[in-house]
Amino acid sequence: MKDEDDSRLIGMLRRVLRDCGKLYRKCGAWMVRRHPTLLEGRADQFEELMDDLHRGLLMKVYVTVVRADDRWTLQEKRVAAAMIEHLWGQELRGKALREAAIGLFQQADQLRWESLVAPFVRYAPLADSKAQVETIVMRLANLVAKCDGQTMPEEAVALHTLQREIDMALHPANPHGVLAPLGSGRGGASAQAQQHQQQHEVVDVSQEPVSEEDREKRLRSALNELDGLIGLEAVKKRVKSYTNFLRLQQQRRKAGLSTMPISLHMAFVGNPGTGKTTVARIIGQILGALGTLESGHVVETDRSGLVAEYAGQTGPKTNKLCDSALGGVLFIDEAYSLVDSSGDDAYGREAIQTLLKRMEDDRSSMAVILAGYSNEMDEMIRSNPGLSSRINNKIEFDDYSPAELGMIFQRMCEQNQYDLPGDARYRVLVGFDHLYKHRDRHFGNGRLARNAFEESVRRLADRIAEVTQLSESLLTSLTADDISMPGISPSRLDEIAATDAVLRVNCEGCGRRMRIPPTAMGTQIKCTKCGQIQTHAWADNYES
Repeated sequence: MKDEDDSRLIGMLRRVLRDCGKLYRKCGAWMVRRHPTLLEGRADQFEELMDDLHRGLLMKVYVTVVRADDRWTLQEKRVAAAMIEHLWGQELRGKALREAAIGLFQQADQLRWESLVAPFVRYAPLADSKAQVETIVMRLANLVAKCDGQTMPEEAVALHTLQREIDMALHPANPHGVLAPLGSGRGGASAQAQQHQQQHEVVDVSQEPVSEEDREKRLRSALNELDGLIGLEAVKKRVKSYTNFLRLQQQRRKAGLSTMPISLHMAFVGNPGTGKTTVARIIGQILGALGTLESGHVVETDRSGLVAEYAGQTGPKTNKLCDSALGGVLFIDEAYSLVDSSGDDAYGREAIQTLLKRMEDDRSSMAVILAGYSNEMDEMIRSNPGLSSRINNKIEFDDYSPAELGMIFQRMCEQNQYDLPGDARYRVLVGFDHLYKHRDRHFGNGRLARNAFEESVRRLADRIAEVTQLSESLLTSLTADDISMPGISPSRLDEIAATDAVLRVNCEGCGRRMRIPPTAMGTQIKCTKCGQIQTHAWADNYES
């Protein structure tokens, strides 16, 4: 490999290492700031844990690839030097480098993929970052494999095996069985994962008094986060209206005027992947910022968090969970599963009755949000007078349109540093359009977009696995051939993308309805009427 190619590769490597550290530390800080009560143990240790885990992940990737062919080339030594400098802040050469590398190999042997990515599986607020983790892993693995200018057959096998293992670790068959390990300080990730508390148990975290200025900042931040969500216009309108009502009551109370009773309990209805959990977290932030609830933290659960295995245990289990949600929000996904139409589910009935009592007794200190499919949730609420009388706010979450799914896909690309040219955007749009037109109640929405993105990245990894001359553009560009859609075969997607289509957008200058070529999305176009040059990331109208 030429010196300039070597330097360029080391430069790309250093960026990947920094990206990994930045991602883990950012996620750690965000969890401590926004969801401290979800963390097992001391929340102030979580950021240190995440820093340890990113170091362990980098070590594991490097060792896995380098070991594949039993070589340690000059280029691999340079990669090791850059790795060690990032991991421990030491510039090592010669014998010192070899000794440090031996230690690196020994530490990596003690680490498991499941432990290194556990927080992204364990904690629902971090689930959206799984794709970024996988992207970083495969970028680093490809850089290490190709650092000496060629990919040996053993390394190609290792790359495919690594991709499969990291995918299994991030998407386990039993996600509730994956527990986050404890950190061991800056020297490296701990080799031993320690057993923690039950999945839904939440540790109480004392809160310092919050000033009005801080509350206002927190409120603005929550509303900005709401505005930043793709689509969900009707939901945003409802949440803002609800926020205005709460502020009005708050202002009247300060003025010594009478106020209306406030019901904090809600029902979120809609198909999976429509943002119900995300909006619940934002509402928690709003309620906490307004002082309506003490903290506004969100405890997320489902039937398994309320119902016990043996008679007489469900009531105490439900009460314990409600205790953890005091001062915040209890979000129950697939809440309709607590009700059995046959009437034979004694445990579910016990959970419902216990929950109803807590919703009444703690109505001013806890908000309960029940979420699930529209029909099932409507039937559940109608059939139970206790629920119907306590839940006055119902928010409906519509399915995302094909263009909105494209925007979600694009955001994932931006977060993971991938380019998406016009022909690739078109393939994404027509794929989502086909799936949208044939959707049923199990339509994945945002999850569909995430799965499509992850499948496309895996196709990219397969495409470049045998490429010897690695460039940054190869690592960062999703081509049309890379785009894959769950539920559509590549050949069928080819057929759909080959059909003539009409794409339309509104001119930003004169408002004229313009027809654009399929590959013009994300590129500059000129309005033939007013002459304004503009860029439309996605067409808002698609006709095949």
